Amino acid sequence: MAFEGQHRVEPIPARARRTPSPRWRAATVTALALAASAVMVTPAAAHTTGAGEEPLRWERCANTDERNPVRCARVAAPVDWSVPRAGDTVDLLVARLPATSPERRVGTLFFNPGGPGGASGTMITNPAVASAYFPEELRERFDIVGVDPRGVGGSRFLRCDSPVNDPEPTRFPGDVPGAVRLAAANARFGVSCLRGTGPLAAHLDTGSVARDMDLVRARLGEERISFLGISYGTMLAQSYAELFPRRVRALVLDGVVDRSLGWRQMTEDGAAATEEGFAQFVAWCERTETCAVRGRDPRALMRAVLDRADRAPIPADGRTANAEEIASAVSGWLGDPSALPLLARGLREAADSNDATTLVRGSLATTGPWYAAYRAIICQDVPVPPHAVAELPSAAERARRLGPTLRGASEFWGVASGCVGWPVPSRWQPHGWRVPTDFPPALLLAGAHDVSTPAHWAENVHRRIPNSRLLRWDGFGHSAWGVADPEAARAMAAGVRHLVDPTTPAAR
Repeated sequence: MAFEGQHRVEPIPARARRTPSPRWRAATVTALALAASAVMVTPAAAHTTGAGEEPLRWERCANTDERNPVRCARVAAPVDWSVPRAGDTVDLLVARLPATSPERRVGTLFFNPGGPGGASGTMITNPAVASAYFPEELRERFDIVGVDPRGVGGSRFLRCDSPVNDPEPTRFPGDVPGAVRLAAANARFGVSCLRGTGPLAAHLDTGSVARDMDLVRARLGEERISFLGISYGTMLAQSYAELFPRRVRALVLDGVVDRSLGWRQMTEDGAAATEEGFAQFVAWCERTETCAVRGRDPRALMRAVLDRADRAPIPADGRTANAEEIASAVSGWLGDPSALPLLARGLREAADSNDATTLVRGSLATTGPWYAAYRAIICQDVPVPPHAVAELPSAAERARRLGPTLRGASEFWGVASGCVGWPVPSRWQPHGWRVPTDFPPALLLAGAHDVSTPAHWAENVHRRIPNSRLLRWDGFGHSAWGVADPEAARAMAAGVRHLVDPTTPAAR
């Protein structure tokens, strides 16, 4: 809890602490690409290691010129917040874009674009990205602050030696021995992260990131902040609000994760939402003359491609892709309405030319440094306990029944199958929000056809937050922010109005 007039972060209670096992894990595509490259403060800037309210030292960010108004600083946060005054620290990259109309400035806006793995500090150092992501009114009225979360971007990027996904064990095991092999592969990857990164790899959970954010708030000298959380950013915002409810001025959540759910329910909801998302793709193809598979049956084509990949992996950009990789890639396409033309083209190429290059290359990557950070963070926030090894085969069968077109593939199946066997236990215990009844009004945005965070998750969270408002928009896409859709634009505009003045009811 934070007290007026001083910065204080409560240590994690002893009962909630976890130690690594001896065996020892989004947002826009542009933002995710930027997150993979660390942006450092120029050499003239000394690292700031003080605590409390010591002012930050702002310097020109690396790889920027003097015309760029964004400035960067460094904040040293404890690796382990349960012992904040002892042990290792992690250097956090902080970037600030000053309000362009200082005389009309409302305050400071923190944001997280999702992922996990979205590097918000790195993101706003790029003027084109910042201008596209933040409407002019937000840039005029707020100092916009981005913090690269620990393990991401310029905040000591996670290093893992082993591949995120071992291609040998199936991600949809049909029996317990298969689940054991998958868990062992996940454990090997987790071990490589701790070996390559050190103790930080065991402290990437969202609760720790929320405490980092409040440390930055205090160093900025701000009594309260406004917060925009998108996708995974809604998990971070929920965690921050629980820990520091008196530090929140205004809150907007877009693409809301329901943190009260267990892993099995998340995989079931994800499979059903992804199936509905494929139905939206089929409907789009039927009404769009330029759809590359118009006049054909996209579901039948998809089944044929996956069946062929079962018999022999399909060539894809100089390598091959099996059915599981293809299904997972297609599920990633369905969160972006602007990507549907490319998805249709990729499906035609795979069906007619036995070439899966477009299908697996164009979707959000599930390999490489960014996805390693994604996996390492999410496995500390979605508990998949040891006994899940025995439950995974039945859960896989349930997911296949709910999402038959893509055989149960969804983002949250990727989470569950990737986190089973994870050697660092999750610190999170699923529960609904716990905030005071006088918590500031929050606005939640929910798309009717969101395949990653189904709309009813936002409805569940809305019911638990005092004084919250829920704006549903009838469109296709993971979040309203930045989506080229009139309904999404309306929802986003309501989010902007709420951040500027949370006492004004949003348009319904």
